[in-house]
Amino acid sequence: MITRPMDPERARWVGTGIPPRLRGLTLNDVEEMGPSHPETLAKARAYVEQFRGQQDKNWKGLPTNPNIFGQGLMFAGPPNTGKTTLAAAVLCELRRRWNVSVYYTRFPAHMDRKITLLKAGGDANPEEVSRLTYSVERVEWADVVLLDDVGQEHTTSTGYAEDTLSELLRQRHDEGLPTLITTNLGGSEWAQRYSKPLRSFMDRCTRRQIFVGEVTRRAEV
Repeated sequence: MITRPMDPERARWVGTGIPPRLRGLTLNDVEEMGPSHPETLAKARAYVEQFRGQQDKNWKGLPTNPNIFGQGLMFAGPPNTGKTTLAAAVLCELRRRWNVSVYYTRFPAHMDRKITLLKAGGDANPEEVSRLTYSVERVEWADVVLLDDVGQEHTTSTGYAEDTLSELLRQRHDEGLPTLITTNLGGSEWAQRYSKPLRSFMDRCTRRQIFVGEVTRRAEV
């Protein structure tokens, strides 16, 4: 059998869930894509630069900066404004700069995996179950996770999607694991989609300072 060795740079990102087109992306790459959002990009750079200090612990194992320990970022704005590209660049920079484990998933896809696992019976394909379980566990326990397209997941009368999101964010925050979020929801849509307690907690566990405005389709191509 003839096999081809995987490109070393590409191999470094396998298992992170990051789409191939975004693997290894830098903030400089995002800036070059233009048109840029200087304030947004500056906040993203500052987050990466200050990440280690944010996550520092003292000799007792307690956070030295408890008010921001485990805090992530929220990228909010209309579709095609570069949110996913910028968030993925932050994820890649954190992995490259600070050697932390990272994972990317679209939140609707995460919900699909959770539901599939709940419904899996004894005749389920073991390899498929193992693959789905791996992805779910990575979302829960990677050092930094990017939840893309929050707000696009299917909702039901039981509120399972919101309960899952709330539980996931609270679990990660309690463990000091930052979460990056992208969403297309505006203010009124946000209020209609999620309960006030969850919206309040999102403001606590993320820095809702980053908003992307003008449409920049080149950044999402």
